[in-house]
Amino acid sequence: MKNVVVCCDGTANEFAGNKTNVLRTYSVIAQSDRQVAAYLPGIGTMEPPGALSDIGRRFVRFMARAVGYGLEHEIRKAYAYISRAYEPGDKLYLFGFSRGAYTVRAVASLLRMYGLLHRDAEDLVPYAIRYLMAASEDTSSFAKAFRTAADFKRTFSVGQCRPHFVGVWDTVSSVGWLANPLRLPFTAWNDEIEHGRHAISIDERRAFFRTNLWIQRAPVTRGDFVQVWFAGCHCDVGGGYPESEAGLSKIAFTWMLDEASALGLHVDKTKLAHELGGAPGRSKPDPDAKIHQSLDWRWWPAEFIPKSRYENGRIRYLMNLGARRRIPEGALIHHSVRDRKQYKPQLPTNFSWI
Repeated sequence: MKNVVVCCDGTANEFAGNKTNVLRTYSVIAQSDRQVAAYLPGIGTMEPPGALSDIGRRFVRFMARAVGYGLEHEIRKAYAYISRAYEPGDKLYLFGFSRGAYTVRAVASLLRMYGLLHRDAEDLVPYAIRYLMAASEDTSSFAKAFRTAADFKRTFSVGQCRPHFVGVWDTVSSVGWLANPLRLPFTAWNDEIEHGRHAISIDERRAFFRTNLWIQRAPVTRGDFVQVWFAGCHCDVGGGYPESEAGLSKIAFTWMLDEASALGLHVDKTKLAHELGGAPGRSKPDPDAKIHQSLDWRWWPAEFIPKSRYENGRIRYLMNLGARRRIPEGALIHHSVRDRKQYKPQLPTNFSWI
């Protein structure tokens, strides 16, 4: 038995840039015969081999960031790695930030529907995604889509694979800045996940970065889900700012690693100590660190573009206009929010400190 760990980064995030919490997680994981891991850069960091010209490469990267082009490929890579690495009895850990968080939730959705495909069946993954999309898009033939998926599973699956732990930082609703190429079932709620942890930004205000929470739609009979709100904007929670400005994101990073470690993830304690300020040039977790203003002049024009929003049983198109995120009643608020000096976010009437 071993742990299989997959880390999927956010849009335009990669190893060469400022560290996100996904990359930090991968960097402190203890890899051995008891634990293997893969790191997948974010959408829009690399272009496909066919984009030979500089203009072609730039266009492909823009499309990846604008409309989520390449998301299906990222899901396919993560799922294929699991198919190769996972063996019966192993524990699967999935980590993601932003659109990478949606990627790992989509992978968990695939696993719920199909289990694991044969190791040599990677070319079939796009078909699996297509059948999953059909189950989401066409409610009139919902039953037919699920029957097709069940037939596909019986034919090509080699067994079940329940994610043991899914840890995500600030999953967002828009997979692309301008459009969403994939809408998949079981990404909003998936009771096949044994333990789910979600770190959410309080202060993000951009229209294209609205929250995408796990939503319980029925009485829970299994699964352990915890969603916690943290001070700061999107990247103050998931990382991606220079190391000297990473004090806030280290708080959400530490919380997630504590949760995963308590549930069996093997962490290199020396590397973790260095990452948390024990090495020269490394920031320590700091509740009073700078909150970045992500909604700057470059993003304000997008605030006037109407975005779809589900309210009171119907879809409405509304301009965001820099609106603050609404924290739901009964939310869990991280204690670092209380520890921050001169900080008074708009908290709900009923909430709990954690």
